[in-house]
Amino acid sequence: MLFRGDRSALLLAAFFLLSCAGSPPPVLEAAPDSARDTPVILVPGTTGVELKNPTSGKFVWGKGINLLRPHDGGYAMALPVDAAADTTPDLETGKVIEEIRLGGLIRKPVYGPIVDLFAANGYQPGDLEAPRPDDTFFLFAYDWRQENVASAALLLERLENLRRVRGSPRLPVALICQSNGAHICRYLAKYGGAPLAEAEAGRVGPPAAVEVEKLILVSSSNGGSLRILRELDRGRSYISLVGWRPETLFTFRSLFQDLPAYRADLFMDEQGGSMEVDLYDPVAWRTFGWSIYGAPAARRVDGARRSDLFGDGKTRFDYLRRTLDSARRFQKVLATDSPGFGRPDYYLIQNRDIDTPERAVLVEKKGVWKTFFTGDRWLEKRPHLKELATTAGDGHAGIESQLWLSPQEQDRMVDEPYEVEGDHFDLILDPSALEYLLQILADRG
Repeated sequence: MLFRGDRSALLLAAFFLLSCAGSPPPVLEAAPDSARDTPVILVPGTTGVELKNPTSGKFVWGKGINLLRPHDGGYAMALPVDAAADTTPDLETGKVIEEIRLGGLIRKPVYGPIVDLFAANGYQPGDLEAPRPDDTFFLFAYDWRQENVASAALLLERLENLRRVRGSPRLPVALICQSNGAHICRYLAKYGGAPLAEAEAGRVGPPAAVEVEKLILVSSSNGGSLRILRELDRGRSYISLVGWRPETLFTFRSLFQDLPAYRADLFMDEQGGSMEVDLYDPVAWRTFGWSIYGAPAARRVDGARRSDLFGDGKTRFDYLRRTLDSARRFQKVLATDSPGFGRPDYYLIQNRDIDTPERAVLVEKKGVWKTFFTGDRWLEKRPHLKELATTAGDGHAGIESQLWLSPQEQDRMVDEPYEVEGDHFDLILDPSALEYLLQILADRG
């Protein structure tokens, strides 16, 4: 969310200021006890988990102050593009963020209302890193900067440990997967924790001892999102002049795996004609000056003398080539049927009422390319181009991307997508969405 101008502080306060009491979570009285036997795991989206420096113990993400004080442009969160050059301590994951507070009075619920919802409905909250046999509701904390295949493997490892703690030969689970969490959960349900190359070769299928019974995709960009390119290109800000710079986001592998893969004609010229540009070609990024190849980011990287993070020009290009290739392959295996796939019931919770970027306009001026997205003032002044560039969705993913599932996944859809008002994140906190979650889990199929 971007805040600009003198009203930044007031807007930020309005964003966080909520009643401390709030409404009580809904309770589904008719839910049978047996519906609570299957463990439920919430897998959050990007930025949904705390990160802290293991040496200093200071949080670099997950606390309210982190929104106001990324003085280094987020460099403390950046991953080295060349792992061999890493001389800094890596960050540790903390907890899934339940609430963000500022000054004790300003607060915004994140995933806390969902914890309260399940506790109020008879589920026993537990710690997935140290589970107890009777725990039935868990939050999965993972490093959301890393590739999603690694996160899927970690999730499977945690679920296997839960199975052993329960003393069961087989563990049925229900997964609630929000935003980027949907990529992780879909990969796990189709390929377990196998390496990407094994999934591509068709040699692996769903995990043998962990059975995903229900897969609930909330705010999922199954085919990717063009808004990710905008953030990689321009950074992410929370108040004016403060935020994560493009070069920081450039180092987050998972973001590239949410780039759009559901359509090829992503770019237009100033007349609205299609331009053949391969988003997954690193040369295109250098040509159009995206992200770390933009002039401001390039000057900062060259002046920061942070070769431990960003390497040299060749290292950055090689990293981008590898990361884009991995992202393309990741999206391809998600869109492909996997061997042995059968059990999961699929549910979608989504919104299709918000203007959402679908295509971008590329304009060259004096040898420099500019990229315009839905929401840009330049595009707002050109209604014809805006209509071509915009689709209906949740502000992050359009309808086509939300429905971009493999044939076998589409066959496992139990209901029509459940429509909820709200933007990409907040719709998971809508009361009707929370009630629908309970209804899904109460239905033993």
